[in-house]
Amino acid sequence: MRLRVIATDYDGTIAIDGVLDPRVREAIGNARRRGVLVVIVSGRILSELREVAGDLDFVDGVVAENGAVIALPNGYTTLLGRSPDVALLSELTHRGIDFKVGRCVVEMDAEFADVAIELIRSLELPLAITFNRGRMMLLPAAVSKSSGLRELLNTLGVSIHNAIGIGDAENDHELLCTCEHGVAVQWGSARLREIADHVIEGDGPAAVGDYIDRISAELRLPASRISHRKLILEDSEGHAPFQIGLRGRSVLVAGDTRSGKSWLAGLLIEQMILQGYTVYVFDPEGDYNNLASLPNTVALGGGRLLPQGEDLTVLLQQGLSVVLNLSHLNHAEKTDYIHRHLAIVAAHRRERGFPHRILIDECHYYFDDSQSQTLLDTELDAYTLVTYRPSLLPKSVLQQMEVVAVTRLSEREEVDAVRRLGVEAMGDVAGDAHRWYDQLSSLGINEAALLPPTDEAEGKVRRFFVAPRLTSHVRHCTKYSDMPVAKGREFVFTDHGRPVGSSAATLQELVDVIPKVPPRILSRHCRQHDFSRWIETLFADHDLASDIRHLESTCCQNGTIDEFVDGVCKAIESRYPSRHAASNPGATFPAG
Repeated sequence: MRLRVIATDYDGTIAIDGVLDPRVREAIGNARRRGVLVVIVSGRILSELREVAGDLDFVDGVVAENGAVIALPNGYTTLLGRSPDVALLSELTHRGIDFKVGRCVVEMDAEFADVAIELIRSLELPLAITFNRGRMMLLPAAVSKSSGLRELLNTLGVSIHNAIGIGDAENDHELLCTCEHGVAVQWGSARLREIADHVIEGDGPAAVGDYIDRISAELRLPASRISHRKLILEDSEGHAPFQIGLRGRSVLVAGDTRSGKSWLAGLLIEQMILQGYTVYVFDPEGDYNNLASLPNTVALGGGRLLPQGEDLTVLLQQGLSVVLNLSHLNHAEKTDYIHRHLAIVAAHRRERGFPHRILIDECHYYFDDSQSQTLLDTELDAYTLVTYRPSLLPKSVLQQMEVVAVTRLSEREEVDAVRRLGVEAMGDVAGDAHRWYDQLSSLGINEAALLPPTDEAEGKVRRFFVAPRLTSHVRHCTKYSDMPVAKGREFVFTDHGRPVGSSAATLQELVDVIPKVPPRILSRHCRQHDFSRWIETLFADHDLASDIRHLESTCCQNGTIDEFVDGVCKAIESRYPSRHAASNPGATFPAG
């Protein structure tokens, strides 16, 4: 991922006793000439910082008072918190406590923490205490180095996800955690070193200068030993979430048609958008339109305005996530659009740092060996490629994939294609072909697997149930009515524990079979809420499960079995239209 910003604490990190280290000043100048913005994020009052550091135009901006004040070299300043409460200042003065007052902060020796807590409680002030070695600061609870830095970077038009944060003390935790890459110094807080992605070795600020020089020359964020931004793949009650880090890693999502691969890819993209990353989606079939309901996200195309050439460049500058819906174009037009505009998006990412991820669905149609070298900027990674034919992707593209996730794969040729990636990464540890085929072909609805070479797969096929999404899938809602659950997870009708009659592996089969089941057997399943539990667990459709649960309860109290059967069939058909309705070109489908 492209490095755009270095945000550094001042005292103890790049300065000793208020004096900026000359090596750091030189490194900051080099970084800015390379196009990297450098900002200071300090607990100091702005006027004090100017006294010790001199003219602050050697950086691109300053966050002062631990996040309460931001300032730019042109003289622009703004206050992000309320001015100190007069009653608090009067009480501190009355008690003879030595303190400093900024535009927002009240600073004093940490030994007066008990007094500060007493006054905050008695005066009912919405203040928080932040410690910085032997000093402490009283600030509005919402103010921190994180909030101040975000506001400054918004003003500068760059993303926090392209930033490195460097600090040394307790009040730098928020700085390191909010930046995409957090760096602590060896001579600072031991606890800060524990949560940092990287620790600068050395005994003073000159080492920070060397680090800034080196990292700004590379112009990309380094790999992290600790990633504090994760995406949730599976979230089961009573268990820790199964998570994965995607920063700087290209992802392959593969699976049969009608197996949920676009749903899985959409889950990953949705979570990235919600974490503030920007994403561009090249969507040939219109599968991702509902992502536009997320913050700072728009969907264009699909018969409406589709940006072309310079229009796309203007759109990129807005910092929005964009779904480019190409479903209204024919295949040749889709190919031409992707080939012309993918390079524009990648070039902007190389220059400005965003979008942070580029997704191409049905990617096997648009790449061959000659094109992949020019269409994919592999140096910056962060692509998500979605396909039902991974075997058609050039080897040069497949070798760039650090994360491989699949939904059901039933063609041996496609299973072999993803298995070879694991074998190349891990050798024979990846397992034999027959076992891979058995596992990947048996994945049911709402199931997926993480595969080697993905680190989090731990050298095996790691199956999981796909976590719920906030947004729904736009197209092909009919396909879920025909998608079977994994073998052994069918709905089995039983009489006192003994299987009777037919079972149902799909929602459509449930609609077909349930009218033929004896009423007394249906009544028993209703009382146990078996139908709603099966739908919620296997299909993760909480709304449909809730509707069915209501029908089960009503049937047990005062309804009839016939009413229950009719209600279940109508509830499923309204949410997942039948094959007959899907074949009717005049039918309209709900967004399932």
